[in-house]
Amino acid sequence: MMKLKVDNLSRKYAVKLLSDKDVAAVYNLCSKNTLYYDYCPPFVTPESIETDMAAIPPGKTANDKFYLGYYDNDKLIAVMDLILGYPDEETAYIGFFMTDVYMQGKGVGSSIISDLSQFICGQGYSDIQLCWVKGNPQAEHFWLKNGFIVTGKLYDMDDYTVVEAQRSIVAYVTEENISDAARIHSISWQESHRAFCNEAFILKHDVEHQKEYIREKMKNGSKFYLLYDKEPVAVVSVNEGLIEDLYVLPEQQNKGYGMQLLGYVVANIQKLGLIPSLWILENNKGAERLYLRQGFVPSGNRNHITDKLDEVEFRYEP
Repeated sequence: MMKLKVDNLSRKYAVKLLSDKDVAAVYNLCSKNTLYYDYCPPFVTPESIETDMAAIPPGKTANDKFYLGYYDNDKLIAVMDLILGYPDEETAYIGFFMTDVYMQGKGVGSSIISDLSQFICGQGYSDIQLCWVKGNPQAEHFWLKNGFIVTGKLYDMDDYTVVEAQRSIVAYVTEENISDAARIHSISWQESHRAFCNEAFILKHDVEHQKEYIREKMKNGSKFYLLYDKEPVAVVSVNEGLIEDLYVLPEQQNKGYGMQLLGYVVANIQKLGLIPSLWILENNKGAERLYLRQGFVPSGNRNHITDKLDEVEFRYEP
């Protein structure tokens, strides 16, 4: 299991691991949120916080658990209990999340969840799972707004029932979602090739054409993945260690989605003990700068595309 760099979990707030020294601050934050404990009794105590800080699900270890505090300057504004690789190795589990009542309704919680989704995806996790107490309108509204979908599973606790929900960040491309992948691939491919391909050739690569292209590559061993931010925004393919077909919708570019999906496939290729690699056109200086920043370096291998243009291999060597 990777060691999570918690300071990368938020682009706006400082994040640190909490300990028993922080119990008083956590209690001060949680005890103000009386609505939460109306639905999820008993009411919080310093002792219950200490218990939660130490609680670990079956099959997990302390290395998988991160009891986190989010700070705005030096003020604790949110607390999260995060378990990596639970209930399966592809999933991160939020066991508890609460923001300061004075920060609610200001987009703070949604910002934290958005940054969390991007970061853990880049670490190779495809889903986030959690539960909320059935009947709690505040919790239900918040999680549904942030792209979580009810799985249909309910769990009876001692004093209440919880609803299981999940947000898929990355999904395999299958016949069920191949149209989404082909649409992104077509639009983005056309946009990126328009500068050096004639219009007839560009128009040939419509959604149906790219759908067949994806099917053919899947038959030959490639796996395609879709990245979601509520709606599908990017696509990529992987064949063993080779990364190809990384495309982001033009209107969604420069938001970090490409690097998020790249991080996901790099992490999963490394889990297989392989070295991630990719090819770019030698005249694509923007892509070259981007991949160099992400830890890719030229391998020295080249393929001739035309008499005047080569593609160059880059390998991941952070």
